[in-house]
Amino acid sequence: MKKVLSLPILLIIFLAGCFPTAPVTQVDLTVEPAEKIETPLPAGTVQTELRHAKSFTVEYRESYKILTVLKPWRGANRTFTYYLVPRGTPIPADTGDAQVIEIPVRHIASLATTHLPYLDELGDLDKLAAIGNAQYVNTPGVLQRLQEGSIKAVGNGPDINLEGLIDLQPDMVTTLALGTSSKDDYQALMQKGIKTVIFSDFMEETPLGRAEWVKFMALFFNQEAQAEEIFSGVEARYEKMRALAEKVSTRPTVLLGFEINGKWNMPGGKSYQATYVKDAGGDYLWQDDDTSGRIPMSFEAVLDKGIEADYWFDQSVGWLTARDILASDSRYEKILAYQRGQVFNNNARLSAGGGNDYNEGGLANPDVILADLISILHPELLPGHTPVYYRPLTTGGN
Repeated sequence: MKKVLSLPILLIIFLAGCFPTAPVTQVDLTVEPAEKIETPLPAGTVQTELRHAKSFTVEYRESYKILTVLKPWRGANRTFTYYLVPRGTPIPADTGDAQVIEIPVRHIASLATTHLPYLDELGDLDKLAAIGNAQYVNTPGVLQRLQEGSIKAVGNGPDINLEGLIDLQPDMVTTLALGTSSKDDYQALMQKGIKTVIFSDFMEETPLGRAEWVKFMALFFNQEAQAEEIFSGVEARYEKMRALAEKVSTRPTVLLGFEINGKWNMPGGKSYQATYVKDAGGDYLWQDDDTSGRIPMSFEAVLDKGIEADYWFDQSVGWLTARDILASDSRYEKILAYQRGQVFNNNARLSAGGGNDYNEGGLANPDVILADLISILHPELLPGHTPVYYRPLTTGGN
């Protein structure tokens, strides 16, 4: 005997056919691979090509980008991967433990001042919602927005205001990491579900490698073409300066750094600081060292090799005069460069809070820093250049 469907059941079946069904969220293994049906990247997308940076890579797929930070901090035994997916499109399969970030990013928080110049160069300060500590900022556009209240300071490291940051709802946060749980903040950020990007430009071994991280930042805004134009200009000017100093007949010896907490952390021979000296026509006294990090040394060991250095670039933010040097330690007077008044510091541009623009705008403009160094070591090559980031600390106390 056939069963007769009741009128209510027939009505339900009829109505179900009149409305679209809800999207199916389960993977249908019978359809074509995801990468063939996802929305492609914006037409005309320029693919980033790296010429100097070694600490990150980017891979372009048909509909997304895969960004990998290879050297998040010194001695790291892990990498960080990010899938950059056009906003509103399907998430690629098999992303593993990588973070998925929708692009272009609309709101960003940057917890290190070294990231700010890249946002400024790209014209993206209007998307900056928060920074780390306001007192160290030098970028004029950021200072103005801080004063207006459109950018909030949320701290960083162990002092970060997580609740305040979460309230701002940034699409992503950029931060740096040192591999030390007591100082890093990326773990706490990621535990709260905040898209957190490790920015490790400081791991680069050359000034141009570090400046090329403008391309890293640009990936999140689909501004690859603009970043290439910005960096190509910096690169061309830097190479012009380097070529100018390449064939000098004399190369003065150079000492770097200063003692702090009982150790003189000397930049290694493969560091970007050592590259600056070489490209400016100087002989860095530790240029034969094969490390890119810092070499902890005793004061006595440094004097043994560096006492007769022709020039000394001390890099101490707090030293504004030669008197400050001796007030720190009278043994500095033994260094020949000090006696000859050939000590220079890279703190000519300090913010009201003590932030050093050498470590902000300077890192994005290595061509200017190189011009400063050449004008000091070989003033005859750039007679009209006035140093931007360096100041002399003469024995007269100026």
